[in-house]
Amino acid sequence: MSKYYMLLLLTSALWGGNFVASKLLVAHASPLTLTFIRWTIAVLFLFPIVLKKERSIRLQTRGIVPLIAMGLSGVVLFNVLMFQALRYTSADHVGLISTLNPMAIALVAYVVYRDKLTLRQWLAMIVSLIGVLIVMTHGQLHRLADVNIGDLWMIAAVIMWGVYSACAKAVMTSYSPLAATFWSGVFGVIGLLPFLSSFSVHDVNVSFSLALLYTSVGATVLAMFLWNVGVKRVGATTAGMFLNFNPLFTALFAYILLGETLTLPQWIGSFVTIAGVILFTKK
Repeated sequence: MSKYYMLLLLTSALWGGNFVASKLLVAHASPLTLTFIRWTIAVLFLFPIVLKKERSIRLQTRGIVPLIAMGLSGVVLFNVLMFQALRYTSADHVGLISTLNPMAIALVAYVVYRDKLTLRQWLAMIVSLIGVLIVMTHGQLHRLADVNIGDLWMIAAVIMWGVYSACAKAVMTSYSPLAATFWSGVFGVIGLLPFLSSFSVHDVNVSFSLALLYTSVGATVLAMFLWNVGVKRVGATTAGMFLNFNPLFTALFAYILLGETLTLPQWIGSFVTIAGVILFTKK
């Protein structure tokens, strides 16, 4: 069992490093361009994997509408908003705000599917939100009006991930997670084609190429594969706890590669946020 815990820890590290690699990318291209390139590469790598595992990549008419919605919300809007956020704020902040994903998923499911939320979950959301606000304001909550615009872009991205997950719930009755990821990626790439003429990349170098390969293959294809293996072996609840390591890996990699640091109030806010997420996801 311990080897699967290590796989899940590696998955968390891959996802945590994604924001650091993406921070390096935003200096070379627009969010639309980066999203298109990232997911085009990811789809090309996913194609043979899906073909081998599923024996077919046939598109079913019944699930096409929610698949398109997944592509537009999770592939296009989430990634564009995330890259936009990284143009203005730190990878540390983006990584921490992303921990609100489970709550965004639950809130959208509450609105769309009328899924119930317990009193503990509502309280946990308040705790995590307070933690994020502490980080965003550097511990000075009275300065909410001065919050970095990049942090707000990332909150919008988290909301889009909630929408993506709600659409995924409708898709999973007809598709496996692997096939759903592939087809949502395909529709996301297609949705970006009208903007192709505005795409541009400048100052391409080795670090840009490695960061792009990391986000496209390492943090998308490989991380998804390892995550599915981990969930299958230890269960979704146990696997989900490893997501709490994501912002810690982001902070570590951001410190090593970008020189980013968090102040003491921000560290306190980070742990308050993570505590709220653990409380929220606890069964």
